[in-house]
Amino acid sequence: MRDPARQYYLGVEHFGEELRGSKLNYKMTRDLYAYPSRSQHQRAHREVLGEQLWENIAWAYRDEEHTRHSDAYLLWQRDKALRNFDLSMRYFESLDPDEFETALEHVLAKGRTFKPVESLPDWDGTEGAYVMVFDDYKQFYIGQSNNVRKRIKQHWGGRKSFDRLIYGGVYNSIFPVDELRALDNTRIYAARSTNPYAPEERAEKAADQRFCLNRMTGGEATPLALMLTALSPRSRTHGVVSVPLSFEEYERERVGLASKIAQTPPPHRSALIAELAGMDMTIYSVTPETGAPFMWSRRDGIAGAVPRGELSVEEFTSFLEAMGEKVIWPKN
Repeated sequence: MRDPARQYYLGVEHFGEELRGSKLNYKMTRDLYAYPSRSQHQRAHREVLGEQLWENIAWAYRDEEHTRHSDAYLLWQRDKALRNFDLSMRYFESLDPDEFETALEHVLAKGRTFKPVESLPDWDGTEGAYVMVFDDYKQFYIGQSNNVRKRIKQHWGGRKSFDRLIYGGVYNSIFPVDELRALDNTRIYAARSTNPYAPEERAEKAADQRFCLNRMTGGEATPLALMLTALSPRSRTHGVVSVPLSFEEYERERVGLASKIAQTPPPHRSALIAELAGMDMTIYSVTPETGAPFMWSRRDGIAGAVPRGELSVEEFTSFLEAMGEKVIWPKN
């Protein structure tokens, strides 16, 4: 029986490509976002991390070799991803469509040779740079490939690794382009080039970051560029409305919440979960005496109890369900 929440586009042609049946649908929805996976994008190596860090992250895995993510990690990561999803959607809605169009035109002008793509099969095997436009979200993405058609279809049909949905933090992670689907991609521009990094880099440098989904700078992804990006991920504010909170007040709230969770005895745990779910989840902006300002809410404090083992999988599941989230598990 078909899920009535899903839309089906069998036989629809999109940029000259026939859309076929897909479990991911052809437009992004929150229901299909952040499907949990135990697989890792890149396996951590014990000898590189060191014993202390290896032990610190053991909670996130269900095996001693750290190859498969634990139930606790799946809940914790999906909670972060869905919160970021909601922030991103509100942010996209707040953007001005005229400013978006101006920003896109500026990017295309800098690329100089970008042309509208009518038929994607015409770009099969063609080397070059491309701009994917998502008008409903007032966003674009700039990329390059030695086969433009193949790469764009990979974007349409791929998924961002579950453990890479967040790139930075909940409040500033840029939405992953590979979670947008074929029919979300409303326009495509491309430029033929035997050195596709050049037009990609020019266009990306010209991009107004409010409208750009690129998580990395343009140009060749050298080891140095990858290292610098990992150390300082590109981020955006999402226009989050926050309330100022002094560092002293933040510490008092954080420590008090952690103590309540850790010290509540078993007979009262059900009442604790109900109390946590009923808390004020205002997002605060905190400015420490040293270091950069950051955002925090009590939901961050509650989620933080999971890695410490102070909230069990069952308790965090109950909390999330009380917050209105549908908890799902992978098949394996």
